[in-house]
Amino acid sequence: MEKYPRINVLVLNWNGKKILDDCLKSILQSTYKNYIITVIDNGSFDDSIEGVDKISDKIKIIKINENIGYSRGYNHAFKKLKKDNDDFYFLLNNDTTIDKNTIMSLYNSVKKFGSNTIFSPKIINSNDNSVWYAGGKLSPVSGLSYHVGINAHENNVEYKNSVTDFVSGCAMLINKSKVNLLGGFNESFNFYYEDIDLCLRAKNNNMKCVFVNNSIVYHKISNSMGGRFSPLKNYYKLISSIKFLYFNNNFFIFIIYLLINIILFPFRLFFKILSLLIS
Repeated sequence: MEKYPRINVLVLNWNGKKILDDCLKSILQSTYKNYIITVIDNGSFDDSIEGVDKISDKIKIIKINENIGYSRGYNHAFKKLKKDNDDFYFLLNNDTTIDKNTIMSLYNSVKKFGSNTIFSPKIINSNDNSVWYAGGKLSPVSGLSYHVGINAHENNVEYKNSVTDFVSGCAMLINKSKVNLLGGFNESFNFYYEDIDLCLRAKNNNMKCVFVNNSIVYHKISNSMGGRFSPLKNYYKLISSIKFLYFNNNFFIFIIYLLINIILFPFRLFFKILSLLIS
């Protein structure tokens, strides 16, 4: 009889009262049975975690007194869970839901590619059923990244399981021992690029990243940061991209990119807000 490794589904939450229940209920429908759920609460003040550990004995909560962001929030949990008997962590945004076979499909990919790998499922924008992530590409020249298949309609494009440049921090499966090896996330990146930085360090340790097409996650895009046109979201994205270039590329590219974005940022923000108002 096959022995299934224990997967701890780590759901990072902040003020997710309207979305967290849907996420947890979808996980509890999973056909993969050897799992537990840990809700990492980043200082919520909307009562979103009240009673969630009563929904199922598979759910437990790690409470943090303030919102310390993505990287620090997960790193805090990694330290708390270090002595637990987990084999894998499945990191999942609170504004997602999964199919009943999502985790099983990821596990089947572990059997094929090995545990020296970080996995991401196909991520669908639940707002319009378009593809949000079907692999990640990183430019070797500029160091900038993009999602394969983004905004394509799910039924119009076929994708295959494949090695990719990076996985998405929205939903990723990683062996616990590899988290310990890599030292978790780089806390210099607290919103955006923390997943790409992790993948680069993983590759430097002879690991690979794999996109799993038949594993599906549905994502309410940018719900946790106020929506697609949120000034807060765009600010953090800009800062993280500049940091990433600074840490991973030559200084000349960093300076050019910094100057261009300083000049263009107010205009981008204006037109995004304008398009939101018009729509």
